[in-house]
Amino acid sequence: MKSLFLKLLEELSAGRSAVLLTIIDTMGSTPRGAGSHQLILEDGSAPGTVGGGYQEHLACEAGRKALREKTSFILPLVLHKDPKADIGAVCGGELRVFCQYFDRSVPSLMPLLDRAAQCLAGQQACRLFWDLTDPAHWGMALFTDDGPVCCGQSSYLQHLPEEPGRDRKIPGMVSLPGHSLYKEILAHPRHVIVFGGGHVAKALVPLLTGLDFSCTVVEDRSEFISASRFPDAAARITADFQHLADYVPVSGDDYVCIMTRGHLGDYDAQKYALSCHPSYIGVIGSRAKLAFVRSKLLADGFSADAIDACHAPIGLPISAATPEEIAVSIAAELIAVRARREGREKKDAKVWRAYRNEHYRI
Repeated sequence: MKSLFLKLLEELSAGRSAVLLTIIDTMGSTPRGAGSHQLILEDGSAPGTVGGGYQEHLACEAGRKALREKTSFILPLVLHKDPKADIGAVCGGELRVFCQYFDRSVPSLMPLLDRAAQCLAGQQACRLFWDLTDPAHWGMALFTDDGPVCCGQSSYLQHLPEEPGRDRKIPGMVSLPGHSLYKEILAHPRHVIVFGGGHVAKALVPLLTGLDFSCTVVEDRSEFISASRFPDAAARITADFQHLADYVPVSGDDYVCIMTRGHLGDYDAQKYALSCHPSYIGVIGSRAKLAFVRSKLLADGFSADAIDACHAPIGLPISAATPEEIAVSIAAELIAVRARREGREKKDAKVWRAYRNEHYRI
């Protein structure tokens, strides 16, 4: 959604109109689920996808109609035999696509888009809501920790006492008395703090950056944290590992990867990270080193459960050996953890977690 959203902002800022196709709900088996998007632009291009094949063809044709007629509506698509709405597909499911017309005349639209762009650039959590009670007169609201920003022809979202479905992570419909809403998380915090600037970190940071994570690298050796060594890092911090609280704030949304130059650096970093309760802690090292650090953390009063909740050794068990291979294993693990946190985990993804819990705990 990020790239499409920024493209939408670019088109509207240039004075061109556009239509955003959004799968708002599904039933049964469908090629793509709720939250899939595609743009229909004035130049005829259609970046994104809502499933491909004839389903997407019909959705794009509907989007072009919405663009010509400057209107918004919901398109139902049936992917099984049905005497009224069969489109010849065999997936067996049904879905609805919201064809949403945008131009600069939509009330308060540009301030909402500008605020959303800020959230995307800073990876600040934000949620989008559409009021689809009357699709032709939709309303939209962006909820952030600073409060909502609303636009469109429906004023309903402006008067909600609190954000509906706040804990819901997956995109989809939210029903309130007399109103039909669609919710989607536009941006999740995806900040990775890498303690250590060695070979693995050097391979890991550009890989994670390409996967839409934002990385901060922390080192106690200034020569290992230069801009030439980590050009992709959002921030580079030279810190005393024994006083990390003075240098590096860690939030509950952060991911922490620990790979310093030695046992004591890893101990200091893991001790600090455990006190901050981030969403993920991964620690590199041999079983002997991990056991050494674990014993010191237990002596400090940390519980065995808290220590064992860390991913140690870090990364998925793919027999990685080189720094580049280890970086791939770590990135794969972070992708999996991110998908679970963001409500996108697939059922078979639980297999790797069960396997590592059984075989890779110290």
